[in-house]
Amino acid sequence: MFSNLDFLSASGGRTLSRRSVLGGMGALAGAATLPACAAPEPGPGKSLNLDFSKPEDNLTAWVKLASSLEDGVETCGFFTGTQYADVGPQEVIKPLFRIQGFGMSRVTRLEDGRYQNLHREVVYYLPLKEDRILEEWENPLTGETVEVFHTHNDPVNSHYAPTFQQRFGSEAEGFEVVEFPFILPWDIFDGRAIVNFSVNTRWPSPLPPEKWPRENFGEWYRTSEYFQIHASLADLNNPDMMKVPYTGAWQKVAPWHPWMLMDNRPGGIFGVTNVFSLDGVDQLPPHVLAYTEKHYPKWLTAPTEWVEPNMATWETFAAERTPAPPKN
Repeated sequence: MFSNLDFLSASGGRTLSRRSVLGGMGALAGAATLPACAAPEPGPGKSLNLDFSKPEDNLTAWVKLASSLEDGVETCGFFTGTQYADVGPQEVIKPLFRIQGFGMSRVTRLEDGRYQNLHREVVYYLPLKEDRILEEWENPLTGETVEVFHTHNDPVNSHYAPTFQQRFGSEAEGFEVVEFPFILPWDIFDGRAIVNFSVNTRWPSPLPPEKWPRENFGEWYRTSEYFQIHASLADLNNPDMMKVPYTGAWQKVAPWHPWMLMDNRPGGIFGVTNVFSLDGVDQLPPHVLAYTEKHYPKWLTAPTEWVEPNMATWETFAAERTPAPPKN
């Protein structure tokens, strides 16, 4: 669904593909501050002395955040937030529902120096004031009760490398290949390391309007996502820490969810979400863990082998759902 690249460059900063970001951050993370393992103290004089102007050091720091430098170790991230309705430039933005979810990652260093990330993720929808995962939802914008479709993407695999390639053009006309180093826009302040990046993408809709008149959101699926990830600089530089805890934020602008049955009306979703790394699935909120154990038990562990192709939410939706009947 995305380009063949894991990371894309952009003027004024660095833009990453959503696959790599979400796969990397363990599908992101957080509702409340959750306990984390105590960081081991580095030995006397020991430090990685990361230089964030170098692609190799960026890669080391990113993998310590995204998963773990220890090959094959399973890691987990959790997220929580609210999604709002943006119905027009003159209208007040109003909350629709909460979202919570998590992802499981497993990273392994390859012989060529790249890191392979195996990942799967779930996203659930909840009422605004209850810790209860919705099966049906009354759409306040239409007055219609609709069946909720929870995201359950598998796989969401990616590679991380110090140098990436981007292809331009088409197969018929020939591709132009551009290489660029993996350097993220880090801010270092008072012992904290913060990385900010955006994901701005557009790809053809998997829900053509002639087949999905009520679910479709137009010819293209265009989304913009903005990430802020915070960690301890000392932890990133600590050679004895294979994984570094993080906190952060994730904002998203996207079309209406197809299951909302919005008939491609103007407007869309604006999401504000907190993210946290976890020590394991036992730290998930009880309602999230119980729902996953019942409905999506495979998602409680990370994949163990590379599988293609990657699956996106609305590709899964198109494969599992049938078009809603016309509205009376």
